[in-house]
Amino acid sequence: MRRLTLAGGCLLAVSACAPTPKDVETVEALSEINCSVRPENCAYENSPVKVVDRPITLPKRPYQFFPLAEPLRFTDARRKGWFAPPGTLTDGASIPKIFVAIVGSPTAPEYVNAAAIHDAYCGIGNEGGANYHNGRWEDVHRMFYDALVASGTRPQRAKIMFAAVWLGGPRWNVLYDLERLPVARKQQAMREAKSYVERYDPSLTALEQMLRRLEKRMIREYPDLYPHQNPGDDDRPAIRHEASDEEYVYEEGVEEYYGEEYYPNDPATGGTVDLTGGNKGF
Repeated sequence: MRRLTLAGGCLLAVSACAPTPKDVETVEALSEINCSVRPENCAYENSPVKVVDRPITLPKRPYQFFPLAEPLRFTDARRKGWFAPPGTLTDGASIPKIFVAIVGSPTAPEYVNAAAIHDAYCGIGNEGGANYHNGRWEDVHRMFYDALVASGTRPQRAKIMFAAVWLGGPRWNVLYDLERLPVARKQQAMREAKSYVERYDPSLTALEQMLRRLEKRMIREYPDLYPHQNPGDDDRPAIRHEASDEEYVYEEGVEEYYGEEYYPNDPATGGTVDLTGGNKGF
């Protein structure tokens, strides 16, 4: 009888520790703290970004870079501080070149503050900077979303740009990255992410979950490139490919990618925007 009583007590203890719907809502609310929902927490110091009128050209980069003339600080929705010191090189873009035709012009006045802060933590030319790779790559890219919204970028547009740096931007201290994937396959993934955002306008947390599922599926499609990885939480068969930069063809059978119907591709946003917004430098 005593054993039964103890067992019953253990069951009661386990049930008492089981998450309630309110607990789940609390966790979701905490994970969704960003500048879209907590704009009052987000602020720049010494904005707009000020640069030295001395353009610098870096190899294989489509835009000119400018060094910051003065420091730029940003506080995100979680009240974490981010800092771009003087001399930080920025091109006012941050969007990977391979995604520009899909995302649209990455240069506009409302992007340059966010790009400068983001570049301080992972931008080319800033490898010797005090804050370079200072933090997790995921947090740096989330900060980019917050910084875009705080600068006046529409949240839906900021989510598309966030998806671009998630899929094609820098990563560090990782077990695997997406650099080995064919460019055409990553471009297809970016089109899917863009369509998902435009169709559903998901929360940032939901978008990140979608991107994680998408990258796991891509890795499973190329076992020769990732022979020691088993990233799947998706037991549906992956369509495997040989590594190639030829145009990626979306095969039938992948329509159930996320348990819902396939998100159709949308035409890329066209047009360009003056990086300077009519001002010297930025």
